[in-house]
Amino acid sequence: MPDVQAADLHRLARELLCATGTGAAAAHVIADSLVNANLAGHDSHGVLRLPAYLEGARQGHVIPGAVPELVSVNGATAIVDAEQGWGQPAMWLATRAAIDRAREHGLGAAVVHNCYHIGRVAPYVESIASEGMIGQAMANAAPAVAPFGGRARVMGTNPMAWAVPRAAGAPPICLDIATAGIAEGKLRVARSRGFPVPAGNVVDRDGRPTTEPGDFYAGGALLAFGGHKGSGFSLLAQFIGRGLAQMDPSGYDGPRGVNGPFILAIDIARFTDLDQFRAEVEAQCEAVTCCLPAEGVEAVLLPGQPELAMRSIREREGVPIPDSTWQELQALADEHGVTLPNERHAG
Repeated sequence: MPDVQAADLHRLARELLCATGTGAAAAHVIADSLVNANLAGHDSHGVLRLPAYLEGARQGHVIPGAVPELVSVNGATAIVDAEQGWGQPAMWLATRAAIDRAREHGLGAAVVHNCYHIGRVAPYVESIASEGMIGQAMANAAPAVAPFGGRARVMGTNPMAWAVPRAAGAPPICLDIATAGIAEGKLRVARSRGFPVPAGNVVDRDGRPTTEPGDFYAGGALLAFGGHKGSGFSLLAQFIGRGLAQMDPSGYDGPRGVNGPFILAIDIARFTDLDQFRAEVEAQCEAVTCCLPAEGVEAVLLPGQPELAMRSIREREGVPIPDSTWQELQALADEHGVTLPNERHAG
Protein backbone atom coordinates (compact mmCIF):
# COMPACT_ATOMS: atom_id res chain seq x y z
CA MET A 1 0.00 0.00 0.00
CA PRO A 2 1.78 3.20 -1.12
CA ASP A 3 1.89 6.37 0.96
CA VAL A 4 1.55 9.52 -1.14
CA GLN A 5 2.02 13.13 -0.08
CA ALA A 6 -1.14 15.24 -0.06
CA ALA A 7 0.29 17.82 -2.49
CA ASP A 8 1.06 15.06 -5.00
CA LEU A 9 -2.43 13.60 -4.71
CA HIS A 10 -3.88 17.08 -5.17
CA ARG A 11 -1.88 17.57 -8.37
CA LEU A 12 -2.93 14.15 -9.69
CA ALA A 13 -6.62 14.84 -8.97
CA ARG A 14 -6.48 18.28 -10.61
CA GLU A 15 -4.80 17.00 -13.77
CA LEU A 16 -7.14 14.02 -14.15
CA LEU A 17 -10.17 16.25 -13.69
CA CYS A 18 -8.85 18.82 -16.16
CA ALA A 19 -8.30 16.00 -18.65
CA THR A 20 -12.05 15.36 -18.58
CA GLY A 21 -12.85 18.98 -19.49
CA THR A 22 -13.14 20.37 -15.97
CA GLY A 23 -12.05 23.99 -15.60
CA ALA A 24 -8.89 24.65 -13.62
CA ALA A 25 -10.67 26.48 -10.79
CA ALA A 26 -13.30 23.77 -10.38
CA ALA A 27 -10.65 21.03 -10.53
CA HIS A 28 -8.79 22.74 -7.69
CA VAL A 29 -11.96 22.86 -5.56
CA ILE A 30 -12.77 19.20 -6.18
CA ALA A 31 -9.18 18.12 -5.50
CA ASP A 32 -9.34 20.06 -2.22
CA SER A 33 -12.48 18.12 -1.28
CA LEU A 34 -11.01 14.72 -2.06
CA VAL A 35 -7.56 15.19 -0.56
CA ASN A 36 -8.86 16.91 2.58
CA ALA A 37 -11.13 13.90 3.12
CA ASN A 38 -8.07 11.62 2.88
CA LEU A 39 -6.15 13.81 5.32
CA ALA A 40 -9.02 13.63 7.79
CA GLY A 41 -8.98 9.84 7.57
CA HIS A 42 -12.23 9.60 5.60
CA ASP A 43 -10.82 7.71 2.63
CA SER A 44 -14.37 6.88 1.56
CA HIS A 45 -14.61 10.46 0.23
CA GLY A 46 -11.01 10.81 -0.91
CA VAL A 47 -9.17 10.06 -4.15
CA LEU A 48 -10.82 6.63 -4.11
CA ARG A 49 -13.72 8.54 -5.69
CA LEU A 50 -11.71 9.72 -8.71
CA PRO A 51 -12.30 6.62 -10.88
CA ALA A 52 -16.05 6.88 -10.32
CA TYR A 53 -15.98 10.64 -10.93
CA LEU A 54 -14.20 10.21 -14.25
CA GLU A 55 -16.47 7.35 -15.25
CA GLY A 56 -19.47 9.55 -14.40
CA ALA A 57 -18.10 12.19 -16.76
CA ARG A 58 -17.49 9.58 -19.45
CA GLN A 59 -21.06 8.32 -19.21
CA GLY A 60 -22.59 11.80 -19.17
CA HIS A 61 -23.81 11.65 -15.57
CA VAL A 62 -21.97 14.93 -14.93
CA ILE A 63 -21.00 17.78 -17.26
CA PRO A 64 -17.38 18.55 -16.30
CA GLY A 65 -17.27 22.05 -17.78
CA ALA A 66 -20.56 23.27 -16.28
CA VAL A 67 -20.37 26.38 -14.10
CA PRO A 68 -22.79 26.69 -11.14
CA GLU A 69 -24.98 29.76 -10.93
CA LEU A 70 -26.77 31.57 -8.13
CA VAL A 71 -30.20 31.71 -9.76
CA SER A 72 -32.38 33.02 -6.93
CA VAL A 73 -32.00 35.14 -3.81
CA ASN A 74 -35.20 35.77 -1.88
CA GLY A 75 -34.97 37.12 1.64
CA ALA A 76 -33.08 34.59 3.76
CA THR A 77 -33.05 31.95 1.03
CA ALA A 78 -30.99 31.21 -2.05
CA ILE A 79 -31.00 28.66 -4.87
CA VAL A 80 -27.93 27.52 -6.79
CA ASP A 81 -28.15 25.60 -10.06
CA ALA A 82 -25.21 23.23 -10.56
CA GLU A 83 -26.18 22.89 -14.24
CA GLN A 84 -25.56 19.10 -14.02
CA GLY A 85 -21.93 19.86 -13.12
CA TRP A 86 -19.63 18.92 -10.26
CA GLY A 87 -21.17 19.21 -6.81
CA GLN A 88 -18.34 20.77 -4.82
CA PRO A 89 -18.15 24.14 -6.65
CA ALA A 90 -21.94 24.42 -6.52
CA MET A 91 -22.08 23.57 -2.83
CA TRP A 92 -19.41 26.16 -2.01
CA LEU A 93 -21.47 28.77 -3.88
CA ALA A 94 -24.52 27.75 -1.83
CA THR A 95 -22.50 27.91 1.40
CA ARG A 96 -21.33 31.43 0.64
CA ALA A 97 -24.91 32.45 -0.21
CA ALA A 98 -26.19 31.01 3.08
CA ILE A 99 -23.56 32.98 5.03
CA ASP A 100 -24.42 36.19 3.19
CA ARG A 101 -28.15 35.68 3.80
CA ALA A 102 -27.53 35.02 7.49
CA ARG A 103 -25.47 38.20 7.81
CA GLU A 104 -28.43 40.15 6.49
CA HIS A 105 -31.34 38.26 8.04
CA GLY A 106 -29.96 36.29 10.99
CA LEU A 107 -30.68 33.01 9.22
CA GLY A 108 -29.60 31.96 5.74
CA ALA A 109 -30.48 28.82 3.82
CA ALA A 110 -29.60 27.56 0.37
CA VAL A 111 -30.26 24.54 -1.81
CA VAL A 112 -28.56 23.24 -4.93
CA HIS A 113 -30.45 21.97 -7.96
CA ASN A 114 -29.12 19.56 -10.61
CA CYS A 115 -26.23 18.55 -8.40
CA TYR A 116 -23.58 15.85 -8.64
CA HIS A 117 -21.77 14.43 -5.58
CA ILE A 118 -20.77 17.21 -3.15
CA GLY A 119 -18.07 15.22 -1.33
CA ARG A 120 -17.60 15.23 2.42
CA VAL A 121 -20.02 17.71 4.01
CA ALA A 122 -17.91 18.82 7.00
CA PRO A 123 -15.89 21.54 5.22
CA TYR A 124 -19.02 23.45 4.24
CA VAL A 125 -20.45 23.71 7.74
CA GLU A 126 -16.98 24.28 9.22
CA SER A 127 -16.62 27.32 6.98
CA ILE A 128 -19.88 28.68 8.38
CA ALA A 129 -18.61 28.13 11.93
CA SER A 130 -15.40 29.96 11.07
CA GLU A 131 -17.60 32.99 10.38
CA GLY A 132 -18.96 32.90 13.94
CA MET A 133 -22.15 31.09 12.94
CA ILE A 134 -23.75 27.69 13.41
CA GLY A 135 -23.78 25.58 10.27
CA GLN A 136 -26.12 22.71 9.46
CA ALA A 137 -26.39 20.72 6.24
CA MET A 138 -27.95 17.60 4.82
CA ALA A 139 -28.47 15.94 1.45
CA ASN A 140 -30.30 13.06 -0.08
CA ALA A 141 -28.56 10.66 -2.44
CA ALA A 142 -29.17 7.77 -4.82
CA PRO A 143 -30.90 4.67 -3.36
CA ALA A 144 -28.61 2.55 -1.21
CA VAL A 145 -30.36 2.18 2.16
CA ALA A 146 -33.37 0.14 3.20
CA PRO A 147 -35.95 1.98 5.33
CA PHE A 148 -36.55 0.65 8.83
CA GLY A 149 -38.29 -2.70 8.54
CA GLY A 150 -37.41 -3.06 4.83
CA ARG A 151 -34.68 -4.83 2.88
CA ALA A 152 -34.55 -3.04 -0.48
CA ARG A 153 -32.77 0.18 -1.48
CA VAL A 154 -35.12 3.13 -1.09
CA MET A 155 -33.18 5.97 0.56
CA GLY A 156 -29.68 7.36 0.15
CA THR A 157 -26.88 7.30 2.69
CA ASN A 158 -28.07 10.88 3.24
CA PRO A 159 -25.35 12.74 5.17
CA MET A 160 -26.07 15.24 7.93
CA ALA A 161 -23.51 17.62 9.40
CA TRP A 162 -23.26 20.49 11.87
CA ALA A 163 -20.51 22.77 13.12
CA VAL A 164 -20.24 25.40 15.86
CA PRO A 165 -17.45 27.88 16.57
CA ARG A 166 -15.14 27.45 19.55
CA ALA A 167 -12.96 30.04 21.26
CA ALA A 168 -10.88 32.20 18.97
CA GLY A 169 -8.01 30.25 17.44
CA ALA A 170 -9.55 26.82 17.99
CA PRO A 171 -10.99 24.83 15.07
CA PRO A 172 -14.79 24.46 15.00
CA ILE A 173 -16.48 21.42 16.47
CA CYS A 174 -18.06 19.46 13.66
CA LEU A 175 -20.04 16.26 13.27
CA ASP A 176 -20.47 14.81 9.78
CA ILE A 177 -22.22 11.45 9.49
CA ALA A 178 -24.13 9.30 7.07
CA THR A 179 -27.59 8.34 8.25
CA ALA A 180 -26.71 4.82 7.12
CA GLY A 181 -24.88 2.74 9.70
CA ILE A 182 -21.89 2.84 7.37
CA ALA A 183 -21.27 5.19 4.45
CA GLU A 184 -21.31 3.57 1.01
CA GLY A 185 -17.83 4.95 0.38
CA LYS A 186 -16.55 3.06 3.42
CA LEU A 187 -17.82 -0.12 1.79
CA ARG A 188 -15.61 0.76 -1.19
CA VAL A 189 -12.64 1.15 1.16
CA ALA A 190 -13.36 -2.20 2.83
CA ARG A 191 -13.78 -3.94 -0.51
CA SER A 192 -10.55 -2.41 -1.86
CA ARG A 193 -8.65 -3.71 1.17
CA GLY A 194 -10.37 -7.08 1.34
CA PHE A 195 -11.90 -6.38 4.76
CA PRO A 196 -15.36 -7.32 6.10
CA VAL A 197 -17.66 -4.62 7.49
CA PRO A 198 -19.15 -4.65 11.01
CA ALA A 199 -22.29 -6.73 11.42
CA GLY A 200 -25.63 -4.96 11.37
CA ASN A 201 -24.89 -2.59 8.49
CA VAL A 202 -25.56 -4.54 5.28
CA VAL A 203 -28.05 -7.07 3.97
CA ASP A 204 -27.60 -9.06 0.77
CA ARG A 205 -30.04 -9.09 -2.15
CA ASP A 206 -32.23 -11.60 -0.28
CA GLY A 207 -32.34 -9.45 2.85
CA ARG A 208 -29.96 -11.63 4.86
CA PRO A 209 -27.43 -9.95 7.18
CA THR A 210 -23.88 -9.98 5.81
CA THR A 211 -20.44 -8.57 6.55
CA GLU A 212 -19.17 -8.96 2.99
CA PRO A 213 -19.06 -5.52 1.27
CA GLY A 214 -19.39 -7.10 -2.17
CA ASP A 215 -22.89 -8.32 -1.27
CA PHE A 216 -24.09 -4.72 -1.32
CA TYR A 217 -22.78 -4.18 -4.85
CA ALA A 218 -24.43 -7.45 -5.90
CA GLY A 219 -27.86 -5.99 -5.15
CA GLY A 220 -27.96 -5.74 -1.38
CA ALA A 221 -28.74 -2.74 0.78
CA LEU A 222 -27.31 -0.71 3.64
CA LEU A 223 -29.19 -0.25 6.90
CA ALA A 224 -29.79 3.02 8.74
CA PHE A 225 -27.98 3.66 12.02
CA GLY A 226 -30.01 3.16 15.19
CA GLY A 227 -32.93 1.43 13.53
CA HIS A 228 -35.98 3.67 13.25
CA LYS A 229 -34.03 6.70 14.55
CA GLY A 230 -31.51 6.87 11.73
CA SER A 231 -34.19 5.91 9.24
CA GLY A 232 -36.28 8.87 10.39
CA PHE A 233 -33.39 11.34 9.99
CA SER A 234 -32.70 9.88 6.56
CA LEU A 235 -36.32 10.40 5.62
CA LEU A 236 -36.07 14.09 6.52
CA ALA A 237 -33.11 14.41 4.14
CA GLN A 238 -35.20 12.65 1.49
CA PHE A 239 -38.08 15.09 1.94
CA ILE A 240 -35.82 18.16 1.81
CA GLY A 241 -33.68 16.82 -1.04
CA ARG A 242 -36.66 15.93 -3.21
CA GLY A 243 -38.96 18.76 -2.18
CA LEU A 244 -36.57 21.73 -1.89
CA ALA A 245 -33.45 20.76 -3.85
CA GLN A 246 -35.62 19.08 -6.51
CA MET A 247 -33.45 15.96 -6.61
CA ASP A 248 -35.59 12.84 -7.00
CA PRO A 249 -32.97 10.07 -7.08
CA SER A 250 -35.45 7.18 -6.99
CA GLY A 251 -34.88 6.34 -10.66
CA TYR A 252 -31.14 5.78 -10.29
CA ASP A 253 -29.94 2.20 -10.36
CA GLY A 254 -27.72 1.77 -7.32
CA PRO A 255 -25.26 4.28 -5.87
CA ARG A 256 -24.67 7.22 -8.17
CA GLY A 257 -22.97 10.55 -7.68
CA VAL A 258 -26.04 12.71 -7.10
CA ASN A 259 -27.09 14.81 -4.12
CA GLY A 260 -29.89 17.20 -3.24
CA PRO A 261 -28.14 19.45 -0.70
CA PHE A 262 -29.55 21.93 1.81
CA ILE A 263 -27.39 24.18 4.00
CA LEU A 264 -28.33 26.52 6.84
CA ALA A 265 -26.32 29.29 8.53
CA ILE A 266 -27.41 30.73 11.89
CA ASP A 267 -25.89 34.05 12.95
CA ILE A 268 -25.23 33.59 16.65
CA ALA A 269 -24.93 37.32 17.27
CA ARG A 270 -28.64 37.74 16.46
CA PHE A 271 -29.51 35.58 19.48
CA THR A 272 -26.77 36.22 22.02
CA ASP A 273 -23.33 37.70 22.48
CA LEU A 274 -20.91 35.71 20.33
CA ASP A 275 -18.16 35.71 22.96
CA GLN A 276 -20.61 34.44 25.55
CA PHE A 277 -21.69 31.68 23.18
CA ARG A 278 -18.07 30.66 22.64
CA ALA A 279 -17.54 30.58 26.41
CA GLU A 280 -20.56 28.29 26.85
CA VAL A 281 -19.24 26.02 24.10
CA GLU A 282 -15.86 25.80 25.83
CA ALA A 283 -17.52 24.98 29.15
CA GLN A 284 -19.51 22.20 27.53
CA CYS A 285 -16.44 20.87 25.73
CA GLU A 286 -14.56 20.73 29.02
CA ALA A 287 -17.42 18.83 30.65
CA VAL A 288 -17.31 16.26 27.84
CA THR A 289 -13.55 15.79 27.66
CA CYS A 290 -13.20 15.67 31.46
CA CYS A 291 -15.79 12.90 31.71
CA LEU A 292 -14.42 9.71 33.25
CA PRO A 293 -13.70 7.37 30.30
CA ALA A 294 -15.53 4.09 30.00
CA GLU A 295 -13.58 0.88 30.53
CA GLY A 296 -11.18 0.34 27.66
CA VAL A 297 -11.45 3.94 26.42
CA GLU A 298 -8.32 6.08 26.67
CA ALA A 299 -10.02 9.47 26.54
CA VAL A 300 -13.40 11.05 25.78
CA LEU A 301 -13.09 13.00 22.55
CA LEU A 302 -15.14 15.70 20.89
CA PRO A 303 -16.51 15.31 17.36
CA GLY A 304 -13.77 16.19 14.90
CA GLN A 305 -10.83 15.49 17.23
CA PRO A 306 -9.99 12.13 15.61
CA GLU A 307 -9.93 13.84 12.20
CA LEU A 308 -7.57 16.56 13.44
CA ALA A 309 -5.22 13.94 14.87
CA MET A 310 -5.26 11.95 11.64
CA ARG A 311 -4.61 15.07 9.59
CA SER A 312 -1.48 15.77 11.60
CA ILE A 313 -0.17 12.26 10.92
CA ARG A 314 -1.00 12.14 7.24
CA GLU A 315 0.32 15.61 6.49
CA ARG A 316 3.62 14.35 7.83
CA GLU A 317 3.71 10.73 6.66
CA GLY A 318 1.53 10.81 3.54
CA VAL A 319 -1.84 9.31 2.65
CA PRO A 320 -2.02 5.49 2.42
CA ILE A 321 -3.69 4.41 -0.81
CA PRO A 322 -5.01 0.82 -1.14
CA ASP A 323 -3.22 -1.13 -3.86
CA SER A 324 -6.42 -1.65 -5.86
CA THR A 325 -7.18 2.09 -5.83
CA TRP A 326 -3.57 2.90 -6.79
CA GLN A 327 -3.83 0.53 -9.75
CA GLU A 328 -7.02 2.27 -10.88
CA LEU A 329 -5.30 5.66 -10.61
CA GLN A 330 -2.30 4.33 -12.54
CA ALA A 331 -4.59 3.22 -15.36
CA LEU A 332 -6.33 6.61 -15.45
CA ALA A 333 -3.02 8.44 -15.42
CA ASP A 334 -1.78 6.35 -18.36
CA GLU A 335 -5.03 6.89 -20.25
CA HIS A 336 -4.94 10.66 -19.86
CA GLY A 337 -1.21 11.21 -20.13
CA VAL A 338 -0.83 12.33 -16.52
CA THR A 339 2.30 11.64 -14.49
CA LEU A 340 1.68 9.51 -11.42
CA PRO A 341 3.16 10.84 -8.15
CA ASN A 342 6.14 9.20 -6.49
CA GLU A 343 5.08 6.73 -3.86
CA ARG A 344 6.57 5.43 -0.65
CA HIS A 345 5.55 2.00 0.56
CA ALA A 346 4.81 1.66 4.22
CA GLY A 347 7.18 -0.64 6.03
